[in-house]
Amino acid sequence: MRAGTDSVIEWAKNFGPAWLVMIADIDVASIITGLQAGSSWGYSMVFIMIALTLPLFFIQDAAGRLGIASGMGLGEAIKRKYGGAVASAAAVPMAVSDFLEYVAEYSGIAIGLAILGLPILAGLAVAYVLHTLIVISRKYRQAEAVLIPLSFLLVGSILGSGYAFHINVHRLIVTGLSPFQPYGKPSYDYLLAASIGSVIMPWMLYFHSGADARREKDVSSLRGERFETLIGALVSEALMAVIVVVGSHIPSSGAFVGVSSLTQILSPLGRFASTVVGLGFIFAGFLALVVISLGSAWGVMEAMGRTSKGSFLTIYALESLPAVLIVAAISSYIELILDLMVVYTIVIIPSLIFLGKLVSDRRFMNGRHYRPHETALFWAMSLFVVIGGTLGIYALL
Repeated sequence: MRAGTDSVIEWAKNFGPAWLVMIADIDVASIITGLQAGSSWGYSMVFIMIALTLPLFFIQDAAGRLGIASGMGLGEAIKRKYGGAVASAAAVPMAVSDFLEYVAEYSGIAIGLAILGLPILAGLAVAYVLHTLIVISRKYRQAEAVLIPLSFLLVGSILGSGYAFHINVHRLIVTGLSPFQPYGKPSYDYLLAASIGSVIMPWMLYFHSGADARREKDVSSLRGERFETLIGALVSEALMAVIVVVGSHIPSSGAFVGVSSLTQILSPLGRFASTVVGLGFIFAGFLALVVISLGSAWGVMEAMGRTSKGSFLTIYALESLPAVLIVAAISSYIELILDLMVVYTIVIIPSLIFLGKLVSDRRFMNGRHYRPHETALFWAMSLFVVIGGTLGIYALL
C-alpha cells in the first residue's frame, strides 16, 4: 500500500510538461479550426479529430522520451549529435515555425478582442507587452505553476459549451465515428490538413523535450511520462471533437466562420456568453503564446549554441514583433489561421526527421531508445502528418 502511495506521489511531482503541452495545443488556432470544420462538414470531421490521438501520442511520446533519456531538448540534441553546422541549419525552420505560430496566436487574440468589442490594436499591444515581460523572466517552473491550474479551467469551459449545444448521439455514431468520410473533396482535404496542423505543431516537440530535460527527470519516470502523454492526447482530442460538434451549429454558406457568426450562435446562451467566449479566446491564445515561447526559444537557442540573455531576447524579438505587426495590419484572421495550420504540416518535417533518428539511437538515448516496432510506429504517424499536409497544400492550389 505504501509503495503504491509513493509511486502516485512521485508521478504527481513529475506531472506537468506532457499535460501542459497537450492542453496548450488546444489554442485559439485549434479552436477556430475545429469550429470551421464543424461548420463546413458537421460531424464528419469528428472521426479525424479522434484518429489524430494516435499521431499526437506517438510523436509527443518520442519528444518526452528524448528529453528524459538524453537529458537534452531537441535543439541541443541535434547540435550534440550532428554538429554545429547542421544544428544551425535546423534552427532556420524552427525559427520560421515560431514566427508562424506567433502569427496564429495573436490572430486568435484579435478574434477574442473583436468578439468583446474591444479595440484590437490596443489589445494586441497589451498582450505583446505582457507576453514579453513573462518571456524575459525565463522562469519555466513559475509559469507552469500558474498555467497548469488555468489549463483545467479551459477544459471545463469547452466541456460546458459542448453540453450547452447538445450532442446528437445518432449523428455522432453514424457520421462522426465512421472512417468513411468525403476524402478527395478539396474543401474537406483542406480542413483535414488544417486539423492535422492544429494538433501536431512544431513548437510542441521543443517544449516537451526541453521541459523534461530541464526538470532533470530520472529514467524511472518514463512510464509515468508516457501515461501522462496518453491522457493528455485522449483529453485534448476529445475536446477537439466537442469543438467540432459546437461548430456544427454555426450556419455555413461555404464561407469562413466569422466574428458575427460566432456571436450569433452564442446569443441563445445568454448575454454573458459572448463575454466568456471572447475572454476564453484571449486566454487560450495567451496561454499558447507563453508555452510556445518557452519551448521554441529553447530549441532555436540550443541549436545555435547561444544561451545568453541577449541572444534569447534577440531571437524572441525577431520572431514575435513582426508577427504581432502583421496581425495588427490585417483583418482576415480566420483564413490566415487555417492556412497556417496547413503549412505547419510541412514546416514540421525537418523536426520530425531529427526526432525520429535521435530517439532510435541506442547510444544517444542511453539504452532507452525506441525499439524497432516503436520506431516503425513513429515513422508511420509522421508519414500520416506529411501526407495529410500534402493533400491540404494541393487543395489550396
